[in-house]
Amino acid sequence: MQATLLGLGIAIILALVAALVGPHFIDWSAYRSLFETRASRLVGVPVRVNGKIDARILPTPSVVLRDVEAGGPGEQAKLKVGEVAIELALGPLMRGEWRAAELRLVKPEVPLALDAAGQFEWPGTAPTIDADSLSVDRLAIEDGRAVLRDRASTSSLVLEKLWFNGDMRSFAGPYKGEGGFVSGGDRYGYRLATGRFADDGLKFKLTVDPSERPLTAEADGTLRLERGVPRFEGALSLARPPGIALARGRTRHQARRHRSSPVRQGCAPRRSCVGAADRSRPRLGAAGRHAPCPARGVAQFS
Repeated sequence: MQATLLGLGIAIILALVAALVGPHFIDWSAYRSLFETRASRLVGVPVRVNGKIDARILPTPSVVLRDVEAGGPGEQAKLKVGEVAIELALGPLMRGEWRAAELRLVKPEVPLALDAAGQFEWPGTAPTIDADSLSVDRLAIEDGRAVLRDRASTSSLVLEKLWFNGDMRSFAGPYKGEGGFVSGGDRYGYRLATGRFADDGLKFKLTVDPSERPLTAEADGTLRLERGVPRFEGALSLARPPGIALARGRTRHQARRHRSSPVRQGCAPRRSCVGAADRSRPRLGAAGRHAPCPARGVAQFS
């Protein structure tokens, strides 16, 4: 009996040692095509893994892909990521469920553009996997860079040092978290909460706080694509937080301007966006304080 238990214990120890040490002796580059195929199905465009691949089984299954890029053959990469690290939750994995305890994207570069007709440029197709097949408990983006280009006006917006910490219930949402970025030399913080992608678009709430300006911008509504053209329907508001210090060193408890009017923005092809709003007089709230500055309506980007 003791010999049987001793043999079983030795077998378990050897299995654990193999699980810990074995992955270091496996050439994971031989599975490069498998990783690329899975990732291509996820994002809808061809994915290439140019760097080293690491994987481990214990203490938790995890995979690290380096120098990843996505784009059509012969085209400039539409998306680049310096490192993709995913750690799978062991319990759900044993039940046949794909749930990532953590997904970390390091130095992602995301170029986005609108063509001359205002349509969103995306060379790929819709993902071919079940949107609910993957959830992420902790989603982290580190040192990212996003470039937004408008072909019609030849203008662009660059977001650098982009970071995000949050969670993703499924590939189709909802998403929730906070982060920050640098644009034009100024730092901004933001908070984001979304619903699920649906036929009528994506419901979201985005709050942006410029660190160098006493303003808070908030967008609350629905974003959808109409024949490839992004369209936003909802409310936009600007507010000055209470108790901020002004340029001359004085502190104003609360000073907020109010605009309550419909806003519509639209663009003809090859023209820059224009906007119009009914400008009403500021309305004072209690004790002579100004209320936030909301604007409600429809915006079309091109």
